[in-house]
Amino acid sequence: MNSRSNVAGIDGGASKTVAIIADTNGRILGKGKAGPSNYHNIGVQAATLAIQTALRRARLNAATTERPEIAVVALAGIDSKGDMITASRFVKNSRIAQTSIVIHDSVAALYAATKGRAGIVVNAGTGSFAAGINSKGAYARAGGWGYIVSDEGSAYDIGLRAIKMAFRSFDGREKETEVVTILKRRFRIQQVDDLVPQLYTTGLSVEQIAGLAPLVIRSAQKDSISRRIVREAGTELGELVCTVAIRLHMTKNKFPVAAIGGNFRSGDYLLRTLKFRIRQVCPNARVIQTNVEPVLGSLSLALKAHKKTNR
Repeated sequence: MNSRSNVAGIDGGASKTVAIIADTNGRILGKGKAGPSNYHNIGVQAATLAIQTALRRARLNAATTERPEIAVVALAGIDSKGDMITASRFVKNSRIAQTSIVIHDSVAALYAATKGRAGIVVNAGTGSFAAGINSKGAYARAGGWGYIVSDEGSAYDIGLRAIKMAFRSFDGREKETEVVTILKRRFRIQQVDDLVPQLYTTGLSVEQIAGLAPLVIRSAQKDSISRRIVREAGTELGELVCTVAIRLHMTKNKFPVAAIGGNFRSGDYLLRTLKFRIRQVCPNARVIQTNVEPVLGSLSLALKAHKKTNR
């Protein structure tokens, strides 16, 4: 077994939790995954278990039994001082590292995408947000306030819009749409109204609704209702980016906008709509797709914290 000193980066969202162990020189030793860790959706106990499980699997892959010196844990749903207090408490109590630092997941995603340089990241996963940093180091974020009041353009938002449009089509308030077929196949129902008991009695999870998004995005190539849903989602995501750029006084600057999250990998129509909206306010911005995992931002910040404490 390897007992070298190490640090950890963790990224916990509404659909999964990813942990990476690295030595203090930044060499990645192991990676582990577990279920969701947004405590608003699944509770503190389940979120704690997901974080512990992801890190335990990373340690197994790294062949180390030693707890990390520092773990930076980026979590979705850390949107208020109360959230930060709650999350910091349960992460500390999880005893995953000698020192644990909790940050909002937008910070990790931004740092992974821009490596600390000026730019904006827009995330369209189960949830959504945009976050940016300007040349003076100022930080701003928009969106990401959870699926009830926010997360516009997210997979959940697209899925919910699809369900609503399917019922409108069923009523005759909208024309026939491929969205109806998507719901029938996904939930194994004969008619749209067969979904009502699942919606209001047994309930559909955030993940189940968000799981419709890739199907709707792919359907946008041929179905006008799907296209409208995706266009509205892309516009909302663009609005998040523009808001951050305005707050950071970046609208006239050249800067990258890193588009991350599963929605952008499901089809190019969402990305085209996003670019169109951004160009209206930030004509010099350059939208790029990146496969850089946000957890690498957490790891970079853990390494940075380690160096600071060991000067």
